[in-house]
Amino acid sequence: MNDKPRVLLVGAGAVGQVFGKYLRAAGCELSFLVKEKYAEEARRGYTLYELGSRQRAPEPTHLSGLDVLVSAPEAARRRFDQVWLCVSSTALRAGDWVEQLARHTGEATWVMLQPALDDRDFLLRFIPPERLVSGMIPFLSFHAPLRPEDTFPPSGTAFWFPPLARGLFSGPPERLGAVLRTLRAGGYPASATGDATRAAALPTAVLTVTVAGLEAAGWRFERFLQPDSLERVHRAAREAVRIVARHTGAKASFVLPLLRPTLFKALLPVASRVVPIDLETYLRVHFTKVGDQGRAILSTYIALGKSAGQPVRYLQEFQG
Repeated sequence: MNDKPRVLLVGAGAVGQVFGKYLRAAGCELSFLVKEKYAEEARRGYTLYELGSRQRAPEPTHLSGLDVLVSAPEAARRRFDQVWLCVSSTALRAGDWVEQLARHTGEATWVMLQPALDDRDFLLRFIPPERLVSGMIPFLSFHAPLRPEDTFPPSGTAFWFPPLARGLFSGPPERLGAVLRTLRAGGYPASATGDATRAAALPTAVLTVTVAGLEAAGWRFERFLQPDSLERVHRAAREAVRIVARHTGAKASFVLPLLRPTLFKALLPVASRVVPIDLETYLRVHFTKVGDQGRAILSTYIALGKSAGQPVRYLQEFQG
């Protein structure tokens, strides 16, 4: 009898690979569901590097021997204990694959990592709440090297956990407990929280607006930190936080006083020194790749704000 957890990861990008690393370390049997054009790469396996300080060269971890699926119906020929959704919010809604996968994965626990306010409600159309666990992504991950001039080991996926970072998860106690035990067994810093979606809502609002401001500044920190740019970001972030707080019930009282141009101006240089990669390049590369997700989240904030009669003027300046 095989008692190893059987896990299906949907998406084998940087996020999926990182979770795959920890789930494999926990002894899980891994399958990846990917698009046909990525299947051969997945069958060859992946090389991952966990980043520490800038001075220390990271050791590679190899993730190979993977079971690779290219369509949702293929899942019917296997039994899965967990299904991890490692794709963007917009990818969830691309076609009917979520509905198909729900039909073919039995009683598996589904784990969602998407940040949009309405992602959970979308998934609940296909998965009952007693089988859905919500989580947050606390790490940075990317395909390395970011820049041609970077000195880095052979091509692979790099990831970095900020100091004291924890991956928060919430859900039905029995299902949540199984997810947490599995992750911790693999060395992943997982913690339980009352509502991961709510816990992520305000930070996601601030990040979404900040990224929109950075994109408007041509992805250049120097331009982003100019007074007019910071003022736009600060005002839009306050609108977003108020809208999200009203919608989710999250408390904004501790966030709003911090949202000042001086805070953005102070934190960005500090973050650039702490993160062991070129942060400006990372933000441009990563958020360009998931730009449709950011735009969709911004549109959701504006729609919610309008329906509730809340100000959205400054948010709309970033919608274009």
